[in-house]
Amino acid sequence: MKKIFSILASLAFAGSVFAGCPSKPIHGKVVGFDEESKTLTVAGKGGQKKVQIGSKTKMDGIDCPTKLAKGDRVKIEGCNCKSKTATKIAMAKGKGKKEKKG
Repeated sequence: MKKIFSILASLAFAGSVFAGCPSKPIHGKVVGFDEESKTLTVAGKGGQKKVQIGSKTKMDGIDCPTKLAKGDRVKIEGCNCKSKTATKIAMAKGKGKKEKKG
């Protein structure tokens, strides 16, 4: 009985460690970037989210976050729950128009 209780208790604590952490990348459109706080605001399905850009954040397809235009589609991966700092920000592949062969 003690073993079962200890297993259930450890599973409960393990679940609470990951509570609130996004398991999937954040997809959305750029709303704005604050240079002073290095905060990128992105609008997605769940509303607006603010993500910090740190010195270790990898920029894929982006030279500088200040060059992001309002409405650009981005994909944010590995957002740290405590500091809300992203590990990778990339330009998202949009749905391009198909060319007609003629």
